[in-house]
Amino acid sequence: MLTILKNTYLESSRKFHRIILFFLVASVVIAYFTDDGTDVKTMVYYLVLCVACFCFDLFYQRYSQRQEYYSGVYVYKVFVYLGALIGGAFIGSIPIPVLGMFLVYGILMICESVLLNDVYDIMITYRDYFFFTTMLMLAMVLPFRGLFDKSIAILILVAGACLYPLVHLLRQITIQSMIYMDKQYTNIFFRNLDVEEENSGLVEMQQRLEEVNETINYQRVQLNDALSDLKKRSEETHALIEITSHFTSTFDLADSLQFMVQKLVELKSANICCFLVEKDTCLNEEIIFESYTDKNYGRERLKKETYQIFEEFKKSGSRDPLVICDNYDQFLPYFERRGCCISAIPAYEQDQLYGVMVIAGEKYDFFYGGYDFYKTTIGDLTTAMIKDRLYLTTEDMAKKDGLTKIYNRIYFNQVYPDMLNSAKENGGTISVLMLDIDHFKNVNDTYGHLAGDEAIRSVARSDWEVAKKYGGMAVRFGGEEFLLILQDTPLEKAREIAAELHEKIRTTTIHFEDYEININTSLGVANYPTTVQDTQLTLDRSDKAMYYGKTHGRGRIIVDGVDNVDP
Repeated sequence: MLTILKNTYLESSRKFHRIILFFLVASVVIAYFTDDGTDVKTMVYYLVLCVACFCFDLFYQRYSQRQEYYSGVYVYKVFVYLGALIGGAFIGSIPIPVLGMFLVYGILMICESVLLNDVYDIMITYRDYFFFTTMLMLAMVLPFRGLFDKSIAILILVAGACLYPLVHLLRQITIQSMIYMDKQYTNIFFRNLDVEEENSGLVEMQQRLEEVNETINYQRVQLNDALSDLKKRSEETHALIEITSHFTSTFDLADSLQFMVQKLVELKSANICCFLVEKDTCLNEEIIFESYTDKNYGRERLKKETYQIFEEFKKSGSRDPLVICDNYDQFLPYFERRGCCISAIPAYEQDQLYGVMVIAGEKYDFFYGGYDFYKTTIGDLTTAMIKDRLYLTTEDMAKKDGLTKIYNRIYFNQVYPDMLNSAKENGGTISVLMLDIDHFKNVNDTYGHLAGDEAIRSVARSDWEVAKKYGGMAVRFGGEEFLLILQDTPLEKAREIAAELHEKIRTTTIHFEDYEININTSLGVANYPTTVQDTQLTLDRSDKAMYYGKTHGRGRIIVDGVDNVDP
């Protein structure tokens, strides 16, 4: 308590000192400019004295807490200040009112150092009292030494000497008053402590009784919650076993996602459940999206908003679930209409984001218990996806050409007979387009075999894109020869597709190192049953049509039995 009062007084005292110093400076400046007999030298002297006092106050304010170094420094300020007033008597004259203000400030500092020595951490000795009184009398007499005789000066000095015991008496009264107040405060403080201790004992006993009752009620609620959670965990575990079993029984990622979504909706009574997997995650060329809603919401709109959430996760890199109910800007309007219990959970494979789950329910406690179950489900899906990708990659390597990544001849020889039989048995059609790169040897000889490989990849890419567009099958038949198989495609349509493929290859510029390479192809077309009545001859006739084009000018499309006249 005393420390707080002490600090409060010190802060108030510093502000008060600054106000006094401001008025002292103002009085000196006014005295000079009112032509009251104050010269420049005297004005500067007293202004420097005021600045020195101000600097000391700043110094004392900053370092007064370091008592081991600065205890009693305030006494030196008083000595120096009174000495400066005595010295000012020999510098020049200054108006009596101004000098009186300086003397009052000196008396104020003496009273503070004597009466409030405990506040300023000062130890005042009798010698200090004597010097204070003497210097104050000299400061009062010397500036006016020309206005009265010696007897009056002596009388002033004697009166000043009488001030010494008066100040000492006031100091003793102050000290005793502070001691008495401290004792009274201490007695009251400890008396309050005793009362508070008794009250706290009663309050504590009452609190213990209340806590016992609360504990009993809380344990009853906990028991009910534990039974409910146990039942819930059992259902979740059973669902996870079913989902995991289904994952291991198929290599179809879309089917696995559909089964998982259905199970989550059944178990959690969800209003919305969506799962999106980015393309090229498990050899999927397109985004896989499975969803369920209890309303007639558009699937494509849900897919679009789910992909927007996926992009947000990709941008932020967050692994924590995203709560969507704060969507005040209608960024996801379909999801927003479903209430506040909507969350999105990212799906990661190690550090790679590959998908996102969005699930929503209208119950206020839909996500009570956290997101662990959903994260575990996604973890099981990730494990199954890695297994599926390994299997599909191995299978894909067996089916596809290593350089071009389109189907190879071995796989073609396996499935082509079935295509022919299907066309023959069902009365369908099958068109075979065979193409060969013209002057391919010149590409290798001119630009190198790596450039030749790039040319083969470029043709294969064009073949695959056209095949994908029309539902066909692109095959690298061998070397620089390629096939495009089109089922249920009549001859005229096959001719149009062949022209599109031929033009696409011809106009595609191959960039290799600093070179730009353009190539052309010879292309043969055969169709069962229009140009060939025997399904087994379709491939051979397309090969002969292509060869005819190579021997008759190259860069041509030859339709079997139409454009070539050779038997």
